Amino acid sequence: MTIASPPALTPAAYPRLASSPRVGSALRLRLLAAILLVPTIPLWILTLLPLRPFTLLHSLPVWGLVVLFFITERWPVTISVRRSTPSVGLSAAPLVLGLFFSDSWAIIVGFLIGAVLAAASRREMRQPETTFGIAQFSFFAALAVVTFRTLMGVQHAHGGELDWSAYSSVYAAAGVLILTSLTTSFAVALHDGHVTKQLALENVALAVAGIGAAASYGMVAVDLIWANPKGLFVVAVLGVVLLGGYRILLAERRERRMAEFLRGADQALHHSPELESAIVALIGRAREMFDGQIAQLTIYPSSAGQKAYRTTVRAGDPAPIEVMAPIDLTELDDILEADSDGVIIDQGSASPRSRDVLNRRGVDHAMVALLRGRTRLVGSLMVGSHVSARSFDQRDLQLFQTLAIQTTSTLENGRLEHSITRLTELQQQLSHQAFHDSLTDLANRALFSDRIEHALLRRSRTNKPVAVLFIDLDDFKGINDTLGHAAGDELLVGVAERLRSSLRRPDTAARLGGDEFAVLIEDIDQVSEAEAVAERVFLALAAPFALAGQSVTVRASIGIAVSNDDNDTAGGLMSHADVAMYAAKSAGKHQQILFAPGMEAEIVARHRLRADLERAVDADEFGVHFQPIFDLSTGRLVGTEALVRWRHPTRGMVAPDDFIRIAEETGVILELGTQVLRMACAETVRWQVRHPLGQPLWVSVNISARQLAQPQFVSDVLAIVARSCLPPSSLVLELTESMVLENAEASIVKLDALKRVGIRIAIDDFGTGYSSLSYLRRLPVDILKIAKPFVDDLDDSDQGDFARAIVGIGNALRLTMIAEGIENSDQLVTLRELGCHLGQGYHLSHPVIADAIDRMLATGGVDQELLALAPIGAHVLQFSRAAM
Repeated sequence: MTIASPPALTPAAYPRLASSPRVGSALRLRLLAAILLVPTIPLWILTLLPLRPFTLLHSLPVWGLVVLFFITERWPVTISVRRSTPSVGLSAAPLVLGLFFSDSWAIIVGFLIGAVLAAASRREMRQPETTFGIAQFSFFAALAVVTFRTLMGVQHAHGGELDWSAYSSVYAAAGVLILTSLTTSFAVALHDGHVTKQLALENVALAVAGIGAAASYGMVAVDLIWANPKGLFVVAVLGVVLLGGYRILLAERRERRMAEFLRGADQALHHSPELESAIVALIGRAREMFDGQIAQLTIYPSSAGQKAYRTTVRAGDPAPIEVMAPIDLTELDDILEADSDGVIIDQGSASPRSRDVLNRRGVDHAMVALLRGRTRLVGSLMVGSHVSARSFDQRDLQLFQTLAIQTTSTLENGRLEHSITRLTELQQQLSHQAFHDSLTDLANRALFSDRIEHALLRRSRTNKPVAVLFIDLDDFKGINDTLGHAAGDELLVGVAERLRSSLRRPDTAARLGGDEFAVLIEDIDQVSEAEAVAERVFLALAAPFALAGQSVTVRASIGIAVSNDDNDTAGGLMSHADVAMYAAKSAGKHQQILFAPGMEAEIVARHRLRADLERAVDADEFGVHFQPIFDLSTGRLVGTEALVRWRHPTRGMVAPDDFIRIAEETGVILELGTQVLRMACAETVRWQVRHPLGQPLWVSVNISARQLAQPQFVSDVLAIVARSCLPPSSLVLELTESMVLENAEASIVKLDALKRVGIRIAIDDFGTGYSSLSYLRRLPVDILKIAKPFVDDLDDSDQGDFARAIVGIGNALRLTMIAEGIENSDQLVTLRELGCHLGQGYHLSHPVIADAIDRMLATGGVDQELLALAPIGAHVLQFSRAAM
């Protein structure tokens, strides 16, 4: 059995991969060897040493066993297995001779001396594998001796013929040696961390073949010695002839493989359509030809500014580890000897620098050749660590040098320069993509942050401030939801183009993600310059965008942060600009705000409210109050307006003005609006059932722009109405003018569908938005609600004309008019005189809970005193507040 490669070892028995640290695997092999030696030593000393030779007819001395073990370990038989050449030793043959003709102690001594001498005679001897091989054979040889002597006893000790029991005992002992395949597989698992079923089966097959053949040969020798020792000479000659012929056959086969390999390598280099695939095929074939664990080709730069490129394949990996991967020039560590066209380096004799090269690749030895072109070094080629325990020899090196020359010639034929140029361009493109937004081609967050850092460094020299603008598009999500994401992307590209056009050449524009943009302004003299840039951005975005066949107007909120001292950082400036931008949104959008200390607290509170709001929807913290709508002539309660209320667990009742805008920004308004509509319909049905006499009470519910923009808006509303059993005519949906006119055509289609089933539509706060009488005539509107500011103007004879005009428009269009915010009887009387017969406001009633509406219905409506000219009475205030 060879120490360098035991009978059961296969090509992958001791792989040296960079992914498996060499030191750790060697330590594990030594530990396994120590475990095997623990039972071996007492087994030899206590059990086997006292045994005398099986027969006294002939004696094989220790030195004879040393010679035989040396020969079988030093020159093992190599077998071709799946393009690899593992070694199979014949040490079972001298072991069989020792079983019959030597003392037990002579077997172990002869093996130890012969095996160590064989290993020492190899230039590539590896101590961990040697130690494991000795321990493994010693243990199983001891078991083989015990098996043989147990089965044979003292039979034939003083002569006689050998019968079948002798043969069966020998093969039983050989069977014990075959168990070495198990420890070999375990050693592979310790080294690699795993062992495949195929590998384990190959180990067993090699062990059966090698040990079986060697044991049979040894038994033939025993038979001859037993019968006629002179015949042993014939067996020895026959063995030498067979082994010699086999080695000649292997040499011829090797030469044929070399020729086929060079032809295949040439075809791979010349016929592959791409240089990268050609290189992968080349080094893959090289690794297989030389039975290497790793093959690597490095291409050096041909001009300044280019990088080197490296391709690596490893045994056991289905795909290359790296293909033309760019590396820095500092990583070109395989330039070993400039005057050498090829060299074998190994851990035992290499220089410290060469050992570092091997260690970085996780190999013990390697062949390296420089690819020398006509005018420069083209690159380098490396194959590392033979898969079996042997090292590369001079025949390997000669073939390797031929391959290097052939590779150099191919790489110089022009494909290399073209490929390197293409790779360089690709690297530049990838670098650009890494620092630019793929949609708008503006700088991304990483590049923008880097530009700020450099600007701050320059500021420390010039002492000129740096400004950062954060720009967030207002209501961008609504555009995405309404027109689709393709239109949203088109809008972002258009915004980016206008943003570029509004900046100076040195300024940097960036897209940070979503609908957030940013601008870096350097070398400003005063803050007003940054504010002027913000105004230019507003102006650039003012013109409508043509999206999906529609004209869309976009507004933005801008936060500005200016560096104040040398301690500012890119992250700090961006954070301040972000805070200022949120402050601009909170202030009503379409504004620019300069960051000031203390804004963080407001934003933190806003973010906390945002988080609470998202939680509150699931926690059922929202309720509905109802503001009564009365007939201004009779005081009868005709309808209600549903108003959402938030019962916060720690803050108490939160006013709608504090959270509705955030709900719209976050999208919570969709679920919140659904809940309000569901509760309003349910309560109205309850009132109608309890108070069936007279005209059925109706309810008005406010709808947000986000809700109206949803494709399923109509079906959602109809489903809620149907489930609540509310007559459609008892539901009024309130929308603002601006909301409807923002996407008028789509809005008209949806509102028409609702109106056809009987649901009525009201325009809320009419006159405060972008009023359009032409659209008003087209809209399926039933009700106009006069906004509170115009009702307030009724107290001023000079300012009340607008309210009169609105009432006139409504009457002309035959629309129902409802006045909002009535706060005194004078306003009520004036509205009646103008022809507005319905109204709501604190003069009549504050918003109240559902039970208060029950009481109003039971009492017939509002107190008649409130319909007169007298001022509001204290008792009404008390009633209204108690009902809230």
